Order: sequence, then structure tokens, then C-alpha cells
Amino acid sequence: MLHAEREIDGRRSALIKLAGLCGLALSGDALAALAAAGKAPAASGLLSADALALTAVLAEHVIPATDTPGALAVGAHRTIDHMLQACATASEQQSFIAGLERVDTLALAADGKRFRALPAKRQVALLHALDSGTAPFNGEDQLFFRKLKSYTLFAYYTSEAGSTRELAYLPVPGGYKGNFPIRKNTRTWAI
Repeated sequence: MLHAEREIDGRRSALIKLAGLCGLALSGDALAALAAAGKAPAASGLLSADALALTAVLAEHVIPATDTPGALAVGAHRTIDHMLQACATASEQQSFIAGLERVDTLALAADGKRFRALPAKRQVALLHALDSGTAPFNGEDQLFFRKLKSYTLFAYYTSEAGSTRELAYLPVPGGYKGNFPIRKNTRTWAI
């Protein structure tokens, strides 16, 4: 009996390691963070009020409102804040905050205004430079923006509006047209 228990423990250990390699352990943390995101007050988050507002503007540029709600409408910025607090390491948190500060600092240096105060056209131009890592931004800024985009996509598509109004599940795209004639007395279970 002892040998069988060791074999089961070995299998369990192997499955846990495989799940970790596949990222399943992180997805559980991320889903737990999402479940608690709506329950926590905004003031208890990791990001300051200014950083949270900047995150909201950036997220709305990533997924703007169209005929479906945008990232701002679903509260993606609050979910990002909570995910950073619940799932990210201290160095990842500081890196994200530093990326937000750099966006504001470079916008202030280039245009004399913080990023949120710039006209939408100028914000988009700066975001194109940020996305490509070109001046005034660099490769590290580009990595920050990619991380922000991935957080935004996760927060948006796991929201109710993102998952029900934006995404659509088509079990058989184009519809199903069978090639077997079905009549009233046909036993379909036997087909």
C-alpha cells in the first residue's frame, strides 16, 4: 500500500509541475484577483489616484468604446490595479508604476502637459511612439506598454460586457446544413 501512495504522490507532483509550466497556477491567482476586484474600494489599490486615472486613459486607447463598451466603461483600470496588487511581484509592481511615471514625464517634457491633459490626437501619436519604442520612448517603455495592453485585454475580455457583448461563440460557424433527410418518423438517435 505504501508503494501505491508514493506513486500517486509522484503523479500529483508531476501534474502540479506541469500545470505550473503551462501557467495554470497563475490563471487561478488572476481569476481570484478578478473575483475580488469589484469588492475592494478604489482607495485600497496599489496605484495612486493619478496613476489609476492615467491607466484608465491608456486602457481606453487600447480598447476604445465603439458599439460595445470600452475598457473604461468596464472598469479595466480598476481590475488592472487589483491584479497588480494581488498577482504581481514587488519588482513588477514598481516597474509598472515607473512605466506610468515615464509616460507622464515624457509627455510633460515634449508638450508641457501631463499625458491625460493632452488632446486625443497627441495622445495617440505618443502611444504609437510608445508601442514602437521610438523616441522619446525606448525599448523598456515598449515592454511596459505591452504589459499594459495584455493586462487591459485580460481585464476587458473577462468582464461581463467583454465576454458577452464583444465575443461571440458560434458552435458551427456559417450554420449547420445536414445531408441526411429527416422526416417526422425518422429515429434521429439511430443516424
